[in-house]
Amino acid sequence: MRRKKKAILPYMLKPKSPIERVMVALDFDELEEAVSLIEALRAYPVTFKVGNQLGTYEGWLRVIQTIHSTGAKIFCDTKFKDIPATVERSCRAITRHQPEFFNIMADNSPAALIGAVKGRDQAVKNYGLKKKPVLLGVTVLTSITDTESQELYGKVAKEKVLQFATMAAQNGLDGVVCSPQEAALLKENESTSSLLLVTPGIRPEWAVAGDQSRVLSPADAVRAGSDYLVIGRPITKPPESVGSPADALERILNELEEM
Repeated sequence: MRRKKKAILPYMLKPKSPIERVMVALDFDELEEAVSLIEALRAYPVTFKVGNQLGTYEGWLRVIQTIHSTGAKIFCDTKFKDIPATVERSCRAITRHQPEFFNIMADNSPAALIGAVKGRDQAVKNYGLKKKPVLLGVTVLTSITDTESQELYGKVAKEKVLQFATMAAQNGLDGVVCSPQEAALLKENESTSSLLLVTPGIRPEWAVAGDQSRVLSPADAVRAGSDYLVIGRPITKPPESVGSPADALERILNELEEM
């Protein structure tokens, strides 16, 4: 009788503590700036989210290797969107670099979503990789208002988020990126309730909203159903009254621990 191979599961599906929920956005041009912040937060086992701004300039392999060398985890905010074959190959390529998380745009064809899963899984199998990154689908960007969503998609943000999240779930993605304002909707819907929810648009009461339109506080986001909280400027550039990035992170963690 042949022994069944043990399945390789995605890196992580549910955070177990407030600190594990936090993803700090490294919205910098150069790796030196990013590493400086990582060092300032070395005592905190957060995940660092890196977008195309830094990934394009420095190169994804260098960025991932550098962040991993500090002992930290990384979410590559790649937002792949293209024809199915190109999405598949892109997902295979980034998986070979072994980030803990990466994403694609969920407003794509089912074939592209299926291709993303296939590309990731084939990379793990063909190259004997140790972990399967969590694959997320970006629904409607948190900077987009309902008016803009109507103009772009023909429906308000919540309706499109549910549609894109349903497509993500049906085609094998592990989770989605959405605003915290849609978290409860997705957790309560049978077709999307099992998805991991990663939510930008997190703004503590003491922070400025900036270019985010659909926002909630950290505690309110978790109550609504958010699993991971993507937080950028409130931590990386906190108000003077708050103090350092570490001080800002401590305030956020206190808020979550007091829930």
